Amino acid sequence: MLLVIVFLVILPVHFNAFAADDEIVVTEEDGIYQIAVSAQINASEKFVRQVITDYAHAYRINRSIIEAEVLESPIAGNLRVRARILACTPLICLELERVDEVSTLSSGNILAEIVPEKSDFHSGKALWKIIPDGDKTRLIYQASIEPSFFIPPVVGTRMAIDSMRKQLTATFVRIEQAARIHQEREWDDDYGVNDASRAETLPCKARVGAASQ
Repeated sequence: MLLVIVFLVILPVHFNAFAADDEIVVTEEDGIYQIAVSAQINASEKFVRQVITDYAHAYRINRSIIEAEVLESPIAGNLRVRARILACTPLICLELERVDEVSTLSSGNILAEIVPEKSDFHSGKALWKIIPDGDKTRLIYQASIEPSFFIPPVVGTRMAIDSMRKQLTATFVRIEQAARIHQEREWDDDYGVNDASRAETLPCKARVGAASQ
């Protein structure tokens, strides 16, 4: 899940999934993109962290990732995550390679730094802050990224920023959905979505699935 930030497929998402005090900010200067996202997730910290650190299955919450694998790191205590990404705008689609050096800091925050010689990016890093907030979680994502491929100025940059904002929204919604499902399963050993009363408490896509059974 640390692999979410590139110039991604524009997807139909609902921005009202974010509350009034949540925000997504994406800016660009001198070819470097800065990203800041803060959102309240309706699931506990344990399950949000479980979803974010499921690196081998990052495609479940980010549809632009077409392949992901966890690799050994030369740094003790770290790991590396390689992802193959399909990055699209209305003008072009590219397949990109990205390898991140991932570490868990003493604070519990998760830091991912791009390994440039193994990636289609000059540089980049991302920090996840997963902060307990009662039975919810404040999830903060801060990142910078410098692609090694050409993006046309002005129009291309605007498309990239708009695409990233939409994909980030979709990804955070999927994080919440996955975390809530994991949480529901732990609460109930007989978990299932056939139970109509239980389905009412699930995220919207899960409720649709339950209703169709």
